[in-house]
Amino acid sequence: MEALRVRTYNVRFGDALLVSVPDRDGETGVTTMRHVLIDVGNVQAGEGGADTVFHPVLEDVLKELKGAPLDLYVMTHEHLDHVQGLFYADGRLYEGGLKERLKLRHAWLTASAAPDYYERFPESEKQLTASRALYDDIREYYRLRPEAARDAVPSFLLNNDYRKTAECVKYLRSLAEQTHYVHRSAPLEGTHPFKEAKLEVWAPEEDTSEYYGRFTPVALGLERKAGGEVSLHVPCPPSGVDASAFYNLLTWRRRGVGDDLLAIDRAANNTSIVFSLEWRGWRLLFAGDAELRSWKVMKKKGVLKPVHFLKVSHHGSHNGTPDGDIFDAILPARSGDDRRRCAVISSFEGTYSGIPHTPTNQRLESRCELRTTVDAADAPFVDLTFEDVEVPRATPRVRRAVPVRNRGPRGHSRGGGKKRA
Repeated sequence: MEALRVRTYNVRFGDALLVSVPDRDGETGVTTMRHVLIDVGNVQAGEGGADTVFHPVLEDVLKELKGAPLDLYVMTHEHLDHVQGLFYADGRLYEGGLKERLKLRHAWLTASAAPDYYERFPESEKQLTASRALYDDIREYYRLRPEAARDAVPSFLLNNDYRKTAECVKYLRSLAEQTHYVHRSAPLEGTHPFKEAKLEVWAPEEDTSEYYGRFTPVALGLERKAGGEVSLHVPCPPSGVDASAFYNLLTWRRRGVGDDLLAIDRAANNTSIVFSLEWRGWRLLFAGDAELRSWKVMKKKGVLKPVHFLKVSHHGSHNGTPDGDIFDAILPARSGDDRRRCAVISSFEGTYSGIPHTPTNQRLESRCELRTTVDAADAPFVDLTFEDVEVPRATPRVRRAVPVRNRGPRGHSRGGGKKRA
């Protein structure tokens, strides 16, 4: 029996999925196994960690391809835990380069990754410029005050390093025979080779200004001198102001730098490509790291549908899986058919507090089977399969055959007598 398989790799702090789909050509009747690779990244494993993190994943991908081309690669969004795997693995690990071995046919990148994107969307460019300037200030602040960079701050700083990300995205643009920059309203014909399976992009909108929240930069006390040197200026309390209260106020204000860093991270997450794949009655949803703002836009645009499989967004964080009517739209309390429903979380070893988020996990478990790579910490991947099952059909109503009386000429029975009035 043919089956679709979703393989979620255990890359610790990041995402990497391989979707293998039997795709039947209705004209020829030939079924071809097609493969979709989604992301491949780990924020904590750069060039030095490529051997231990990315190499096993890509060797398994190549093994599954069996020499055939990779049909589609999807870069969900521009964060290092999603984009840097192929970049760091290329060349250094593979003689002749990874591109020659993957033989990638089509690549989907976010619309905002297109080289001319910000020329066409100046408002998004303004927001991106402000976001990057704020990121640079925050990075300098924590460099000068390393003792303040506690908990998840180092991971956030690394994951949002737009200079390293730009290198990876530049590489990904050149990886496939055909590169497509997709968004919700983009036509998908010709962007993939599927004959039977149906793909739909639910997010993001082409104009990413939809996803930027308001930044509230705090006074970090940075002083830039000629030559590029940066120092941290600590002002003295004004005359008549209690010194302890003054410095407590400065400390309180600078706590807002964490909120700004979260806002920068959130803006990138909300540009995630969210797409569904429908195959023989199954509907699978791959949500990248979409956060609440993206889900609300999807609801507004009317694209939400019930699904049988959910790749849980943002590693199972509280802001990756919405509750309420949005949650009910994709995982209703009662399934519309008898097929199983399941979800998978790409979890990680890291310092983000509350990820995976226990209440979110419990909400998912109340509607479907939940798997996570944490469950298989010593295994290279988690597999979920969806078989080509015959959907039970309603039993047709059977009416008893009623014999028809054979009558003679009009007004007479077969025997020739008159009918009774």
